[in-house]
Amino acid sequence: MNSNLTILKNLLNLPKNPNRVFVFDIDSTLYNVTPRNQEIVRHFAQTYSLDEGLKNLLLNFELNSDDWGIKPGLLRALKENPEESLIKSIKKHWNEYFFSGDFLHLDEIYPGALEFVQKLDLISPVYYLTGRDILRMGQGTEIQLKKSGFPLSEDRNKLILKPNQSILDHQYKLEELLILQKQFSDIHFFENEPLILNTVYESTPDINLYYIDSVNSGRAEINPKITTLKPEYFW
Repeated sequence: MNSNLTILKNLLNLPKNPNRVFVFDIDSTLYNVTPRNQEIVRHFAQTYSLDEGLKNLLLNFELNSDDWGIKPGLLRALKENPEESLIKSIKKHWNEYFFSGDFLHLDEIYPGALEFVQKLDLISPVYYLTGRDILRMGQGTEIQLKKSGFPLSEDRNKLILKPNQSILDHQYKLEELLILQKQFSDIHFFENEPLILNTVYESTPDINLYYIDSVNSGRAEINPKITTLKPEYFW
């Protein structure tokens, strides 16, 4: 059996334990955000006055499954006219709408991720630790998780959002996990950003870490001592 599947089976076979918690990032860990990214670029084309050729190009904008953010797709789409000012304008528009609740309904759950999380929640509580911030995305995220069917009950599950958008994700998530260590003796954390996982590992290596190898910012290479999983191994 594939070693990744073995790891997931072993997790699902753990005994019930209230002192254990499963902690999941959201974007690019539970949800594929590519559809959201694509639609925001298309929304830019519908919102601003552009020449017909450029407008049609952006209305048909597509990303590859391994693209992080929109820049790789933009560079491919605009290869004949990669004006930096245009790219900056599109990225500004993307930044406004990606970090909002307006297009969250377009995110796609990785196949099997919902069932996997639901099964884990029968064993021990599931928490969500996301880089989304309270002000811009708190309400939308709660609606998204509940509508998707992810466990989110007040007495068992917790959604942890950044109190301030300016806080660096790796610092914020480390601090939150250290707080959780005071409550739970056994923490399992699933995340797609190597920098975040490496930071946690270096600071508190007794947390069980799982690298979801979907897409990431490329700011760091994953520490080889951290378990790597592909999203398609959720089942």
